[in-house]
Amino acid sequence: MQPDLRITLPDDWHVHLRDDEMLEAVAGHTARRFGRAMIMPNLDPPITTVAQANDYRARVLDAAAAASGDTRPFDPKMVLYLTADLSIDDLIRGHQAGSVLAVKYYPAGATTNSASGGTSIISFKPVLEAMAEHGIPLLVHAEATSAELDIFDREAAFLETEMQPVCEELPELSVTVEHLSTAAGVALVRSYANTSGSITPHHLSCDRSDLLANGMRPHLYCKPVINSRTDRDALRAAAVSGDKRFFLGTDSAPHPLATKEAEVVRAGIFNAPYALEVVAEVFYQEGALGDLERFVSINGAVRYGFEPSDKLIRLRRRSEEEVAKDPPADLVTSEGVRVRMFGVAEANLWTIA
Repeated sequence: MQPDLRITLPDDWHVHLRDDEMLEAVAGHTARRFGRAMIMPNLDPPITTVAQANDYRARVLDAAAAASGDTRPFDPKMVLYLTADLSIDDLIRGHQAGSVLAVKYYPAGATTNSASGGTSIISFKPVLEAMAEHGIPLLVHAEATSAELDIFDREAAFLETEMQPVCEELPELSVTVEHLSTAAGVALVRSYANTSGSITPHHLSCDRSDLLANGMRPHLYCKPVINSRTDRDALRAAAVSGDKRFFLGTDSAPHPLATKEAEVVRAGIFNAPYALEVVAEVFYQEGALGDLERFVSINGAVRYGFEPSDKLIRLRRRSEEEVAKDPPADLVTSEGVRVRMFGVAEANLWTIA
């Protein structure tokens, strides 16, 4: 008999919804599948004030309501981009008012729209100290940017030179290492009491051979990059362990097809439509479906101070005898821009309602 289970409505603790036409096209996919979503602030220009966050949240809600076709409430959680211009007073007021949940650190030049990022986390120590005092979480894109570093070593290097000093100097600061990609990241999270880690569907299901071994697959290119089989297995072990420090953050990041199939490829994987199917298949392969709910629905909510949803969803794995129609592989925006979706194979294996 194929698995058939009901779990608490999941949350996505790391998602890129973009803005304007792309926001209108993608927001409904996140709103249909998740009760809450942590919305990344790396727009151009970035979200650095509470007023900007409030305005962006309103646009997100409008786009989600127009596209989701679902009357279930959707709760986007807003994040400010850590820059030299960020006001501590504005941040604290916004957090106390419930307008802003967290602050995101990007190393300058590490990924999409990261030009406004920093060159050292600890250089923001006055902001971090205020965040620790007021219980405001720090979200970190953990990737060194030195051209001398091998691309596959950049997360581990960042953790050693940037993340460890912050965790040791500011042990009261709540830190989430976003989109973990290595065994080193898993080890760091387990080494510090106030540190957690989000893990993506693509880092759980793929390794760098999927990216490179049989022809370069640009739609698997993301930052930090998908790493070795050993790293993938460490991420899987962490996810299925039930450890409350690890939870789902899809890092769903839409890019037009033209920028993913180009001479210089943009980093990002759009997985929101089929993220849960991919993760469910990973847990099925690992014989750990009993721990799926903790990873996608419980751990992240508890980490950020929320009660898990009182809504349930049903996941059922199709039998071999069932014939499934191929789900769409591309999203098309209102202006005809195509975006490739990750997880089509897994979406053929699972139904979610």
